[in-house]
Amino acid sequence: MKSERGQVLIITAAAMIVLLGVGALVVDLGMSWMLRRQEQNAADPGAIAAARWLRDPVTGAASLNLPAMRSDACMYAQANGFFEGDTGCAAALGSGALQVKSPPISGPYSGQSGKVQVIITTEHPSFFGRIFGQSTATVATDAVASNDADNANSSSLVALKPDCSGGAAGQVSGGGTVRIFPVGGGSGGYVHVNSNCGSSFDDHCANGVGSSALAISGVLQAPFASVVGSCTYTGSGPNGLQCEPSTVTACLDEGAVPLGDPLAPLPEPMLSAFPDGICPDGMPSTAVSTSGCELKGTGAGACPDVSGTPTCSLPPGVYYGGWDVKSNVRVQLSDGMYILAGGGIKLSGSSEITTVDSVSGTPARITIFSTDGPGCPSINTQCQGSITFTANQSFKARATNSTTCAASSPTICPWKGILLWQDGSASNATAAIKIGGSANSILSGTIYAPKADVEVNGGSGTTGCDGSATASCLSIQIISWTWKITGNSVVEMPYDPSELFQLKQRGLVD
Repeated sequence: MKSERGQVLIITAAAMIVLLGVGALVVDLGMSWMLRRQEQNAADPGAIAAARWLRDPVTGAASLNLPAMRSDACMYAQANGFFEGDTGCAAALGSGALQVKSPPISGPYSGQSGKVQVIITTEHPSFFGRIFGQSTATVATDAVASNDADNANSSSLVALKPDCSGGAAGQVSGGGTVRIFPVGGGSGGYVHVNSNCGSSFDDHCANGVGSSALAISGVLQAPFASVVGSCTYTGSGPNGLQCEPSTVTACLDEGAVPLGDPLAPLPEPMLSAFPDGICPDGMPSTAVSTSGCELKGTGAGACPDVSGTPTCSLPPGVYYGGWDVKSNVRVQLSDGMYILAGGGIKLSGSSEITTVDSVSGTPARITIFSTDGPGCPSINTQCQGSITFTANQSFKARATNSTTCAASSPTICPWKGILLWQDGSASNATAAIKIGGSANSILSGTIYAPKADVEVNGGSGTTGCDGSATASCLSIQIISWTWKITGNSVVEMPYDPSELFQLKQRGLVD
C-alpha cells in the first residue's frame, strides 16, 4: 500500500498541465478567430473600394490603378485599427502585411482579370505556442472583389488540371497550325494551362523532351500563353509557340500564377424550368424514361426524308437518356436549351448535328447542357454521358447570343454564349467531349467542361476561316480539365467576346 501513496497528486499534476495546455490553446484560437474577424471587416470594404479602380471612373473602360487601389485598401485597414501611424501603409505594403493584388494570387479567382484581392496579415501573442518556442501566432485574411461589366474571361484555351498526372494538360498535336487572334482589333484570345508539369522556366517553348504542362507538335499562334509549369515543342522549327501578331516578340510566361475556374459561379439550369423533349416518334422524353431518343432513317419512328437525307427536327427541352444518332441521319436543332439528362450524344457512321436549317439556311442558336437525370444511378441511362463526334461526323452549331435569346429563347438568356457544357458536379463529370475532324465543323461559343477532357480534331484538308465561316473556323472558347487540338491542317480560332459566355460580376465575390 505504501507504494501507491502520492499517485493522486501525480495524476492531478498531470491533469492540471493538460488543462492549462487546453486553456492556452482555447485562448490562442479565440484570439485568432477574433483577429480574423477584424481583418475580414477591413479586407471586405477595402477590396470593394479597390475594385472601382479596375475600370476608368469616367469612360468605364478596363483599367488598373494600383496606387489608388492600395490607398483605398489602406484607408479601410486603418479605419479598422490596423497599421495605425503607418502613413499610406508604406511599411505594411513593403513587408507584405498588406497586399493588394490584381489579378488575385490565390483562391478560386487566382489569375483572373477584372478582380482585385486584398490580403491582411497580422500577429498576436501566443500562449499555447510558447510551449513549442512560438511566441506569436500569424493570422491572414483576404477578400476578392470584382468589377467585370461583361467578362468573356479573355482566354480562348484554359486547362484547369493542376498537376502532372496523365501528361500535358494543354496539347497541340499532329503537325498542324492553330491560330488564335482577337477580332476587330480587340484584345484577348489567351492560352492558360494550370498544370505544374515540367521544370524549365525560360519563357521560351523550344525543342525539348520530357514532361511539360503545354506540349506542342505543330504550331500554336496566340497573343499570349500563361503556363504554371513549362512548355515543350517537338518539331523542326525554332519554337512551337508563335506570337500573334508576329510583330510581338514575347508571348509566353512559364511559372505563371494558376487561373481559377472563371465559370465556377455559373448556376446550373434547373430541369424543371424546361419542357420535356420530344423524340422523333412523337413521344415525349420524361423523367421516368429508361432510354434516350433513337434517331434513325428506317423503321418505325424514322426521321422523314429531306432532300435525300433522313432529318430529325428536335425541339428544345430535356432529353432523358440523351440521343442515339444512327448513320446517315441529320439532326436539326432549333433556338433554345437542350438538356441531355444522362446518356450524352452517341453518333454512328456519317451522321450530322446542325443548327443550320436545311431549307432556309438560317442558323439557330443553342446551348447543350449534359448532366444527370433524376433517375441516376438506379436508371443507368440517365447518368451523364460523353459527347463524341468522329472524323465522319459533322457538328455545325452556334451558341445563343443576345439577339436570339431575347427574341426567341428568353429562358436561356442567363446561359447565352454557352455552346456545350459538361456538368462538373454530375456522376460522370470526366466524360469527354470530342469534336471530330470533319471539314464541316463550324462552331462558336464557350465549351465548358471543368472536370473533363476536350479534344478538337482539325482534320487534314482544312485551310482556316478564309474570311468567312467555313471549315474549321472555330470561334470557340474551351474551359476544361484538359484540352487537345489535333490535325495536320490550319485551324483558326477567332476570339470574339460577343460569341462567348459573358459573366457579369461586380462587388465582393470571395
